[in-house]
Parts: sequence; structure tokens; C-alpha cells
Amino acid sequence: MISAKGEAYLSQTEPNALVNKTWFNRGTGQLDYAEQAIGLGPQYVAIDALTDSAFSARVHAQWHAKPEAGASVTEAWLNWAPLPVAGYRLRGRLGYFYPQLSLENTDTAWTSPYSSTFSAINSWVAEEVRARGGELSISRPGRFFNANHSWTAVLGAFQGNDPAGTILAWRGFALHNLQTGLGERVNFARYPSFQVDPLTLQPAWVEPTRELDHRTGYYVGLHWEHLQQTRVRAYYYDNKGDPLVFRHQQYAWRTRFSSVAIQHVINDDWQLVGQWLQGDTLMGPSVVAADFTAWFLLAHWQHGALNATVRYDDFNVDDKDNIPTDNNSGNGQAMLLALGYSVNDHLNVALEHVRLNSEQQNRQQQWLWPAKQRQSLTKLVLTWRWQ
Repeated sequence: MISAKGEAYLSQTEPNALVNKTWFNRGTGQLDYAEQAIGLGPQYVAIDALTDSAFSARVHAQWHAKPEAGASVTEAWLNWAPLPVAGYRLRGRLGYFYPQLSLENTDTAWTSPYSSTFSAINSWVAEEVRARGGELSISRPGRFFNANHSWTAVLGAFQGNDPAGTILAWRGFALHNLQTGLGERVNFARYPSFQVDPLTLQPAWVEPTRELDHRTGYYVGLHWEHLQQTRVRAYYYDNKGDPLVFRHQQYAWRTRFSSVAIQHVINDDWQLVGQWLQGDTLMGPSVVAADFTAWFLLAHWQHGALNATVRYDDFNVDDKDNIPTDNNSGNGQAMLLALGYSVNDHLNVALEHVRLNSEQQNRQQQWLWPAKQRQSLTKLVLTWRWQ
């Protein structure tokens, strides 16, 4: 089975001085913007290979025009789903995938059904968090046990995510819909602090799916659902990176975080989705150390062919190291409003506006750019899908 989703846009942004350029264009802007007023957004495809056995496979791929034009695989895994035993369901998967920590990005190929622009939390996950390994889960479905509550416990072990934390430490959180493909590179600003010790080996890019130290990371998760009305997912993720390892022009980072996501259906028209994230990251012998927190809350309304989403984001990175020339502290708040209309089962038209206020201390290094920045983006998005 093949399903696909694609976007085209007509956009308007504020004038982009050098300080407002996006991170992938060597600037410090934290809101994705369109360099052309009209263009193609990411194009996604999901391929499911089903069999008569307990095994199946799934591949998610994309084509995007930026940061660099090209096609890439964002997820690919083998599923194992045997028949339930005494009502309990055992599931496994092996490959390359996101942990199931998001209740926002639940559409085709890990996109969002609520807006074209992901929240700050899931924008970062899309860039830097990916597991290359295995996952095992066991579920207790409520309906089998004549109960109102369903539970799932998840355990994952992985490698290939050692540089996670790099872009979060230097650029901070951002808002966009750019998923990093397997082996893909993410550029960011070439800060003046990279020209002096102890950061002279640090390039102005990261390859988040690199394996550097051959350590195995892990994550654990717990899913709870009540009457198909309220869903909660709680996760702890630790890449077990060795912060003293440097290979392939990349440092390994010890990055770990906790996440709690909630979805609640109020009635046939309204639902709420929220997520909270807190963690820390470390590179070298405390050469770069930072704590980070973020949360968002969105309200989604849908009635017939009309739908609307309002989302508020808040995020913070707190520099904890002792390098005075490389202050990576930053924070920001963003508001998103999206109004949509489903023309038919295949085509949706949406008007989306995002406004972001951010403060990033490393903008003031030798460039002397202002730490505080305001950005906004308005775009008309055409989304089409087929299956």
C-alpha cells in the first residue's frame, strides 16, 4: 500500500537581513521562511509492504527543496506483530525510526494533521532525534479486558544518534517542517567562537544520524488511553553518547530528555494537544553543556470541511558551561494560527500565520547582532494526498 502527501505554498515573510537568515543559510533565524513567494514544500510518501505472516515493512521517504533539494529516507523498519496472547499484544520493529513520543506528528510520514509548521519540540525531533535499532512493546487493550483504560509499555535500544544536541545547543529550538533524512547534513551559523580554542574542530554543520562511539542508547515509554478520548505518552530518551569522542568531524554528545504528550478530544468538533520536553546535553569535558525545556499547547477545531488550529510554543536553552565566549542561552515564544478547508478527500487549502519572538545570546558574538529577534511567516498552503 502506498500513500503520499505533498505541499505547495504561496508565502510572505518579513524582510530578511543577515541576522534573520535561517540557520541552514548560515544565519541565526529560528523560523523557516520561503526564499521564493511560490514553491513546492516537502513531498512525502509512505510505503507499506504487508504479508500473510506476522511480519510487515514500512518506508517513509521525502523530497524537499531545502535545505538542499533532493530525496531521502526518513524512516524504514520491519514490523513484527504476532497474534495476541491472553488479550495482550506484543509488537516489535527493527530499523530506523522516530520513537513514538509525539501526538502532534501523526499524519503521513510523520507529518502533522494540524499545521504545515511543526511545534518547536517536534521540529527539533524531526532534525536530530532518530533511532537506528530495535523497539519492543506490550499492550493491554482495554476493550479486550472490558476496561476503560488501555496501556502500552515500550522499550527501545539504538545507535546512530550520537551528535543529537549539536544544533539545539548552538542554534536553539526552531519552527519548521524539515525532516532530516538518513545521512543528511544540517547546516547552521559559523559562529566566531568556532575559530578559537576549545571549539576549533567544530564545523558549522551536524549529521545527526552518525554513529561515533559505538555505545547503545535506549528509551522507555508508557502509553495510556481512556475511552479513545484521552491519550498520554510519556518517554525517557538517553543516547548514551560519549562526550569525549570525536570522529568524522563530529563530536558525540550525551543527550537525554523526558517528554510527555497529551491529546484530549473534547467533543466532535474540538480537541487539545500538548507536549512538554525537558533534558540536557553535554559535549567534551563540559566544553558545551546546556539544559533545555519546551512546551506547546494547541487547540484544533473541525466541523465538516472547515478546520482551524491555534498553537502556542515556549522554549528555553540554558547554557551551563564555563566558556565565556560561547554563550548558548536562548529562549522564545511562538504563536501559530491555521485556517483550513478540505475541498475533497485529496485536496486541502490552508492559510497559516506564525509569529516568533526569540532571544539567542550567541548572536552577539563578534557580529554584534541583536540577541532579540522577531520573525513572522504567512503562507497559503495547498496539500494534496492520495492512497
